[in-house]
Amino acid sequence: MQSGQRGDRSLFDVLSQDGRASCIELAAATGWSESTVRRRLTTLRRAGVLTFLVDISPAALGFRSEARLWMSVRPSRLTAVASAMARHPEVSLVAQTTGPTNLLAAVNCRSSLDLARYLTERIASLDTIHTLETAPVLRMVKRAGSLLPLGR
Repeated sequence: MQSGQRGDRSLFDVLSQDGRASCIELAAATGWSESTVRRRLTTLRRAGVLTFLVDISPAALGFRSEARLWMSVRPSRLTAVASAMARHPEVSLVAQTTGPTNLLAAVNCRSSLDLARYLTERIASLDTIHTLETAPVLRMVKRAGSLLPLGR
């Protein structure tokens, strides 16, 4: 592994723990100067290798009912259904998959009643969904790379 790659690995390790790490902290971890860290961050961001995302717990925004949906959709309509679901404000993730189902969605609703309404009204209107399996999330243990406190 070249020294630049080792430095990138160190950079990514620190940023994966704290995306707000300072250039001073990143320089200490990589062995680079602060100006080199700044230039490398700019290069990685421009290349699309490094992006910063904010992950906010849905519960902090008042969404107390979270579920994963596994659906089987007619293949000729898969892209259309995925695109329609991506426009639903309740949906935070839509992914085409393979296996027993071919579409996965993460859904966030304010209450279990709102989740039931979403499933029976919004999802039910997408008539090319042949099967739907709903799995309510009981407790989130890890989200976006960070371990969450287990005591909750």
